[in-house]
Amino acid sequence: MGHPRPSRRSPTARARPAEALALAADLLQQTLAFRQPPDAVLAHALGQGPRRVGQRLRQALGDTLYAALRALPRWHWLARRLRGEEGVGLLDVAALRADAPLCRAVMALAWPAEALPALRESDPAAAEEAQVLQARAAALDLAAAPKAARLGLPEWLLQRLQARLGPAELPSLAQALHQPAQVDLRVNVLKARRAQAQAALQAHGLAVTPTPHAPHGLRLPQRTRLAGLQPYEEGWIEVQDEGSQLIVAMVGARRGETVVDFCAGAGGKTLALGAAMRDSGRLYAFDTVPRRLLALAPRLARAGLNSVVTLQISGEDDERLQRLHGKADRVLVDAPCTGTGTLRRHPELAWRHDPASVARHAALQGRILAAAARLVRPGGRLVYATCSLLDEENEDVATAFDAAHGGAFEPLPAQTLLEEARVADAAALVDGPYLRLWPHRHGCDGFFAAAWQRRD
Repeated sequence: MGHPRPSRRSPTARARPAEALALAADLLQQTLAFRQPPDAVLAHALGQGPRRVGQRLRQALGDTLYAALRALPRWHWLARRLRGEEGVGLLDVAALRADAPLCRAVMALAWPAEALPALRESDPAAAEEAQVLQARAAALDLAAAPKAARLGLPEWLLQRLQARLGPAELPSLAQALHQPAQVDLRVNVLKARRAQAQAALQAHGLAVTPTPHAPHGLRLPQRTRLAGLQPYEEGWIEVQDEGSQLIVAMVGARRGETVVDFCAGAGGKTLALGAAMRDSGRLYAFDTVPRRLLALAPRLARAGLNSVVTLQISGEDDERLQRLHGKADRVLVDAPCTGTGTLRRHPELAWRHDPASVARHAALQGRILAAAARLVRPGGRLVYATCSLLDEENEDVATAFDAAHGGAFEPLPAQTLLEEARVADAAALVDGPYLRLWPHRHGCDGFFAAAWQRRD
């Protein structure tokens, strides 16, 4: 007679409501392993097993996980002080990940006040534990904490941002990075006008307003389910941060041109470029990850775009790129980066990267930009962009490209390109010749863009 087979369900999947903070700690530990982004960790952990976690607690766990990640050094410092540890130093992510009780305390401290009713409903003891810890933490003097704990960001990142902005402005940026991001939409000009899309969304009860700079943008104050709404289902709108829309504006794609999105990723900028071209000419979307291009296909169909050619490439030196050398009117390089400009949406990235990964990204960005430049025809435009806040990935890459290719490419001022694209108050969006967007200044994700024209 055989023995019963052991359950394959994870401890998370077997969790009962009475183990709410243990479940919360497990979610944080899994996220800090950096094998999956937080939303994937949540979907995997809470979507399995006997589903004993109610919807309100699911939402509260998600809100708390993001709240913890957005200011992890602060909660870490407070939790260790509450354990009686003196001289608490900088956050060691690996050590925190291995310490389940400390992760539990971090999640209890980070639990938002508005989410406490959901915790109290499912686990009254855990709610009391969280409130007691939060009350004790409120009595601690955070001014005695290291700067990384006070501002909630890694020391290596703070050093770079302070060198860029100065000590007076740094707290404002840190505070902005800890706030949940609003939802920006881009109106698909192939199917609707901005006022038309705004009215349709307002008819569904959504408080939507025009974005302050992007001419085709709309803004929702918070995350909202758009699936099922007529403007979304019929392709009138796409979710796209205003900063991303402004990068597309700098490309200046026109009807009938040959345009290349060299690092298409999820395809948000590809869709915007196709709309700007009025679905004419030829738009190439390249990426090294096939699943990204597969996911783009239904989005292209919904947007009504038929002129897009997707191609999985092996890298920036793929031999198939040679057939486009010197033929593209516009080439956009939205380069892989650390994503530090998107910490409002992806707070885990602050802990996933370090100075070594910044250097690796910068080296890759330089290689990709040089390879993409070969595709630009004489008189054509090259745009380099990242969603990073760091000089190493932005100005330094652009300066190195100038030094290596200055004889062939002439820098173009971002302000002029933005004004040509009817971007409002373009002067407020630039730093010298570059587009430079900051969450605390501009209310969007952090972005950088530089542009050049190939000399004849």
